[in-house]
Amino acid sequence: MFSIPEIEKEMMALMQKPMSMANLHMFNELSEAMKNMGHVKREFTEDDAKQWVSHMDPQARWTMEQTTAVMNQKGYSHRPCEFWAVMNSLASDYGKTMAKFGADKPEVWAELAHDWLDDVDAEDHKVGRYWRDIVRH
Repeated sequence: MFSIPEIEKEMMALMQKPMSMANLHMFNELSEAMKNMGHVKREFTEDDAKQWVSHMDPQARWTMEQTTAVMNQKGYSHRPCEFWAVMNSLASDYGKTMAKFGADKPEVWAELAHDWLDDVDAEDHKVGRYWRDIVRH
C-alpha cells in the first residue's frame, strides 16, 4: 500500500514525462487511489476545525472569536477557522513545555500559529493535509 506522499510523488514524476497512454492510465489509477483513500486536496472547513478542536487533549483554550481577535491585533490574515485550530493545536501539544519557560501567553501562541501557517517551504493545503493525515479522528 502506498502513502499519500508516495502517490503524489509518483503523479508528479508522471507529469514530467511525455503523456503516453500507459502514463495516462497510471496517472488515472493513482488519482483514483487517492480519492478512494479519502485524501483529495480540498479546503479545510470550519466544520473540520470544530471537529478537530473539540477532540483536543488537553482541551482547546480559546474560542474562534478569541483567536481571531489576537490574529487581527497582530495584523495576520489567515482564515479564522485555520488560525483557531492551529493555535489551539499548538497550545494543546506544547503547552506544558511553554509554561515551564514562561512563554504560555496568547500572543506567543498566535505568533507560533502564524509561523506554522505561513510556512513557505510547506506544501499547499498544509492545514487540511495535517488534519486528514496526522490528527487522529
